[in-house]
Amino acid sequence: METVWDLVREQAERTPDEPAAVGVQEYSYRDLAQRAEALAALIRRVAEPGSLLALETSSPVSGAIAFLAGAQAGCAILPMNLESPPAHRQLILDDARPAAVVRAPQEAVFTVDSLGTMPAADTAGRDLHDMAYVMYTSGSTGRPKGVIVSHDSLASRIRALARVPGMRAGETILAMTALSFDISLAEMLVPLTVGAKFVAVPVEARTDPDAFAELLKLHSPDVIQATPSFWRLLLAAGDEDLSYRCRVWCGGEALTPSLAAALLTRSTELWNLYGPTEATIWATAARIERPDAISLGDPLQGCGLFLDEGEIFLYGEGLASGYLGRPETTAERFSVRTTPQGPALTYRTGDRGRWAADGSLEYLGRVDAQIKLRGHRIELGEVESVIEEHPAVTEAAVLVRHADRPERAFMVAFVVTREDLTAEALNTWIRTRLPASYCPSMTRFVPSLPRNSSGKIDRAGLAGADL
Repeated sequence: METVWDLVREQAERTPDEPAAVGVQEYSYRDLAQRAEALAALIRRVAEPGSLLALETSSPVSGAIAFLAGAQAGCAILPMNLESPPAHRQLILDDARPAAVVRAPQEAVFTVDSLGTMPAADTAGRDLHDMAYVMYTSGSTGRPKGVIVSHDSLASRIRALARVPGMRAGETILAMTALSFDISLAEMLVPLTVGAKFVAVPVEARTDPDAFAELLKLHSPDVIQATPSFWRLLLAAGDEDLSYRCRVWCGGEALTPSLAAALLTRSTELWNLYGPTEATIWATAARIERPDAISLGDPLQGCGLFLDEGEIFLYGEGLASGYLGRPETTAERFSVRTTPQGPALTYRTGDRGRWAADGSLEYLGRVDAQIKLRGHRIELGEVESVIEEHPAVTEAAVLVRHADRPERAFMVAFVVTREDLTAEALNTWIRTRLPASYCPSMTRFVPSLPRNSSGKIDRAGLAGADL
């Protein structure tokens, strides 16, 4: 079994004094390795190997050290979304039952506290030996589900990303993605395996275009990874004269021709990346050279894909191990099928694709009701479930308007109530139970929801309703 700690330790032995990370201070490879070893020692005092550790920090530097320490201690890491409301975080903790929580009250300074729960390895269906992390994603049943990724899958994918899109010794990448979003691992770990460094982007610079521009001038990164929504934020701020002059990795939602055109004029290379959490960070990469030729590209090394009735199936070294404590859901999404390389474990993505005339793979959207909005993966069923928990609500349906135009896309909730309820009161209810990104932008109260001949909600009819 190979872990990211093995990869980073080898690099630290080769270049101990080279810069590895920049946060409130600069850290060498020796610094990070020593801090990871010290944290691993703290973890061993509290948790058994195979345990799950909740991680509460927004610092990429602290996050990187925690992942390396977890690998050393034989424990899986569960990054918590600190911007989620307490009720949503508690829902995840109740489901995951971590043995301890790792906190960083200051950058690279840690505490490890037992939560008094059984190690996940000792509970049915939750053996986390050889597992690197658990990432929670939106659940179609109204409850989030934890994706389990092994050390082998993570190490394989980190190695692959170091090759394509690629990173070299001495280069710099920005680390600005929330740790509860798995693409943050590419920003933190890929550079540490090749002798490069990452710069932790302050939270304010992730939403303030002016602060972000100043950070670019200060650090001159070679690579920036971000969602299309982030790039649109910069473009909307009127940065026509700003040139990133670096390689841009773009993923997390559909890359449109207009955005590609804008990014091509501002970057030295533009890469479109694709991959669900269950495929470990990214699964495919395409270098985009024309805005009218956007594809998902080729599978990364160790990964493969094929289409079955238009749905994308992935297989290979980077697949997750399933869902935490949910064997039925795991069996539904992960199964052995015939692939171009013979029988293999596959993951059905729920994404639609088609082969273009030139042999490239085009993305056509979701098969089900799961969406990508502003870079966030959202299951509409989860939003509907929370709305229907309100005592005044009897039924709800949530749809996306302008799904084919990401810059205008928004969620609208159609809600049936048994008593008077205002949109403001309902939004307050939602925001105490779900992250802000999950909240519909518009609410329409209706006497009933339309049904089709099978008795199901007529979502096509709702999609055409006047707002």
